[in-house]
Amino acid sequence: MRDIMMLLHETAGLMRRRFEQAARPEELTLMQWRALGLLERNGPMRQVEIKEALEASPMTISDLAERMQSAGLVVRQTDPHDSRAKTLTLTEAGHAKYATMHQISEAVFEEVAVGISPETKDALRNGLSAIKMNLGSATGIPEKDTRQ
Repeated sequence: MRDIMMLLHETAGLMRRRFEQAARPEELTLMQWRALGLLERNGPMRQVEIKEALEASPMTISDLAERMQSAGLVVRQTDPHDSRAKTLTLTEAGHAKYATMHQISEAVFEEVAVGISPETKDALRNGLSAIKMNLGSATGIPEKDTRQ
């Protein structure tokens, strides 16, 4: 089992690097890419919600929000329900950038899945889901949506 866990760890690192490489021409970091996905799926979100979903520090999210706003991808506004909180909303440029990044991610997924049969994909999905559930139970961290 140790060899499988090492492969999983190494593969996750390689996937992260491949996505960073794919995002570079679009002048996005992987964290910005993931934030775009969250905002596209969920609509406007408070920075604290993004911080929790991306498992990042408040300073990291504040910097991310500032850079994305400077790039014209989001509007950052004071939350109408809590004047201390900031809400991010995708702009039209943000939606367009998300669409571009979605196409890039689909191409990367196809690239990394070359030669993997549907049966193997199902087995991987089932095995990784079980590992994720076991880890969530062991750490007390609830499962979350990983489609970022």
